[in-house]
Amino acid sequence: MNRELPRLMLVTDRRRTRGRQLVDLIVAAADGGLRFVQVREKDMGDAEIIDMIGRLRERLPPEMLIAVNGREELAQRHGLGLHLPASAPAPSTAERRLFGRSTHDEPEALRAVLEGADYVLVGTVFRSESKPGAAVSGIALVERIWRQVDPLPIFAIGGITIAKVPAVIHAGAWGVAVCGAILGDNDPRRVTEGLQLALAVAARACPQSRNRGDAQAGPRPSR
Repeated sequence: MNRELPRLMLVTDRRRTRGRQLVDLIVAAADGGLRFVQVREKDMGDAEIIDMIGRLRERLPPEMLIAVNGREELAQRHGLGLHLPASAPAPSTAERRLFGRSTHDEPEALRAVLEGADYVLVGTVFRSESKPGAAVSGIALVERIWRQVDPLPIFAIGGITIAKVPAVIHAGAWGVAVCGAILGDNDPRRVTEGLQLALAVAARACPQSRNRGDAQAGPRPSR
């Protein structure tokens, strides 16, 4: 990965769509500027995932980044990015378009760096309907991990709203990852535009965030 990552990631969960079609909601978010989707549908089979991604590719801008959660072989076979949970084994050394990992503490984040991750998700930062029983890490964890892994891009996840964007960016996050904030909203395009604006304004006001996000910035360990 050798391009600047978008600051907003949508993590899919078709249980959060209020009965609406997931593909339609993603397309609406793309109309609002979304350019990074992580497909996280753990109860779907590979064939269903590929069918959905095929329909997305027909309707999304060509520059859209698409990563699939936890399915390395599928990601490699179909030219997708790969996102791994914190507990997943290390990925193979095969070339991939994009690789990221979920992290909940500094050791997990440093492990991702050693594996050659292009970004890390950090959370759960605030209380989230996606993981109602998860421990809340708060802003402090974002700042601690940023100090450990900078310039690797960090995405804060968990209970992120437009109002909370400035706090996580000022703590060191490159961007945010959301689920219900977009998929549960009456107007996914409008809320995506709002998140994008909040990210842009916060980044302009935050010096440490201005020149990061290039997944190849700084020395990187070999895989």
